[in-house]
Amino acid sequence: MDNIKEYFLNYLNGYNQTWVNKDIEKLKQYYDVDNNRLIYYDNHKNNDTYTLDKHLALVSNFLLNGKETESGQVEELLIEDFNVFSKKDVACLCFIAKYKSCPRPYVRTTMYIEKIEDEWKVLHVHCSFEPER
Repeated sequence: MDNIKEYFLNYLNGYNQTWVNKDIEKLKQYYDVDNNRLIYYDNHKNNDTYTLDKHLALVSNFLLNGKETESGQVEELLIEDFNVFSKKDVACLCFIAKYKSCPRPYVRTTMYIEKIEDEWKVLHVHCSFEPER
């Protein structure tokens, strides 16, 4: 890959768009469904999960019913300070995510992804609100 940062920013934008489109089937393509692997630390209360199945259940409920978030619905994200650390078949994406309708507090985000059978899969996400908030 010639421009790793651009490649993974496009990957992240595709991932985020599946949320905006509320496309759970497309979202599953970003995860290791065959092995039920995902650890997801969310910036909202009671949303941390240690399996993909549990995460997808929470996401499905959120996409259908909304919940108590900044706007109550899926938010478009603004991405800032995007960085990539990668080697061969693994990458770590670190960035600041801001909800478009409510940019403060911002969300510090780290994503760990691996190439599995020639496809990049998200295995870990950690989101936390800025510490000053």
